[in-house]
Formats: sequence, C-alpha cells, structure tokens
Amino acid sequence: MYIPTWILIGIVVAVVYYVSRTKKHAPSNNTTFFSEQETIKKYSYRLTISFEPNWYQVLKKIHNPKNEKEWESISKKIEKVKKDHDKDLCGRRYYFTEFFDSATGLITRFQHTILPNGKQLFSILDKFGDAGYIFEADHKFDLNESEEEKNARDKFTIEIGEDFIRNEIWEKNIGGLKYDFEYEKENYLFSFPLYDVFNFKMAMGQRFEGAEENVILEWPDKIKKQFDSLGIKYEVISDFEPSIFNIEEYDKEFYQKMGKPKIASGGPDKFLSAYLSSDLAYYKVSLKLFRPDENYRISENISFVLDEKKAKK
Repeated sequence: MYIPTWILIGIVVAVVYYVSRTKKHAPSNNTTFFSEQETIKKYSYRLTISFEPNWYQVLKKIHNPKNEKEWESISKKIEKVKKDHDKDLCGRRYYFTEFFDSATGLITRFQHTILPNGKQLFSILDKFGDAGYIFEADHKFDLNESEEEKNARDKFTIEIGEDFIRNEIWEKNIGGLKYDFEYEKENYLFSFPLYDVFNFKMAMGQRFEGAEENVILEWPDKIKKQFDSLGIKYEVISDFEPSIFNIEEYDKEFYQKMGKPKIASGGPDKFLSAYLSSDLAYYKVSLKLFRPDENYRISENISFVLDEKKAKK
C-alpha cells in the first residue's frame, strides 16, 4: 500500500504539535524561592538598576599600592592624565531599565549613561554594559611596546555589566572581549547577586501584591551572607521607626522558606529609603510587577467611552 509522502509529513507534524502541547515541562530549578509544587506566574515587570562605580577606589584597587604614601604619589600621576570625558570610562554612571512582557516573552532593555562632562547617552540594546579603558589616553598602538608594558596597560581596561565590574577584558591572542570563563576571580573588582535579589523580589510580589516595591529592612539569610562575602553594605535610612509588614503573620511557611526577611509596609519615600554600596560601587535595584486590568488609563466602562464618541458625532 502506497502512502503519499505529503501525508506522512503531515502525520509527523501533527504528532510533534500534539506532544509539544500536552507535554508537562519539569519546573525550573533556577529560582531558589519556589518549590516544585508551586506555580510561578509570569507577570510582566519593569526592572530598574542604578549603578555608579566608585572610580577612585577602582583605580586604587587595580594599582594595589603598598601604602597610602605610594597611593598619594600614584594619585598625582592620575591627576595629570589627559582626560577625554567623551571617551573615558572614568566618571560614568549607569541606569539600566528592563521591561518584560509576559504575553509575548518580549524583553526590552534601555540604558542611560551619564558621562563625567554631563552628556547623556540613551540606547536600546540586548545586553547592559560598557567596556573600554578607564582613561582613553591609555588606548594606544605601539609596535615598540614590550609585553610587560602592554600587560600593565591592559589592567586598566574595564567592563561594566549589569551586576559586575571586571578588568583585563581584552583577549590577547585574537582580540575582542574575553568570554566569561576566561576571567580569573581577581578580575572581578565588584560583584552583585542580582539573580537572587531579583527572584526574592519577584517571589514577594507574587505572594503579596505590591510587596516587591516595599522597602526591605532585613534581607533573607542567604542574601545577607552573599552581601557579607562580597563586601556589600545595606543601609536603611528612616526619620522614624518604619511600619513593618508582618510576613510571618500572613504566611508562616512562606516566611520561613524566604529566609526570614523583614520588609516595611510601603515603598521608599522622603521619610524612608535604603542604599546598597561597597567600597567600589553604589548600587540600587527595584522591581515593579504589572498585572492585568490595573492600568488606570483604560476605562472599565466601555459603554461610557462609546457613548462619548456618539455624542461627539
């Protein structure tokens, strides 16, 4: 019995489609704040990060002076470096904004860079970051330069990522930026546990509507340990004793699993704020989840809108 090829192809396509629609995917193990039994709702969100390297301390860490007297001598040389505020990385500040649309899976990233001379750059990109020489004056091509001199100069190449500052960024043999696996631990001048911080805020917002924006008074145990190991300090500034949202009272199991965090009953304002910092950078991260039907611009009474249009006619 002969079966036309096009029928066989159609059957294969139908089977693949059916299996893909009915297959139950295993829960992701990436998120540390959800168990396999829980359903992770995919809300749309806006993630914002402000990132300001402490360039003075970045330079000091790379130079690694033996004492303050040596650093004072190095500082004087740095002051004499010919500055190019349009091209130098030194002095730049960064604002990263990421929008995720849960309906389509679309991720859109905007980067706002403020240069030391006050100029501002805006861009839409696939990956946050910046890379180059701390001072553009170090960017030169000299055939007579020794390997030792080149390596010393390359120490002052920097890459800024959404959650790190690292140096010695150029691949020596083929050129271009290094891959992640090519970096040594000592190349990471600053690191931030963005993945865990993001997923903690996401978990809070999914469990308690709007809680992802509340000021965190005490971080989960796991994140606190990460902050300590990375030299990150967290400071809450308040003009009064902040009102606390008692997570344990509403959901004790969730509270225990989250690592016993403590959050305020509202978001930051002129009376209550919080800051993340280390010797090498100032960092701030915030998350806003978007839920269906919460856009105040859209009228719930569509008949009212239609009646208005008729009246105008």
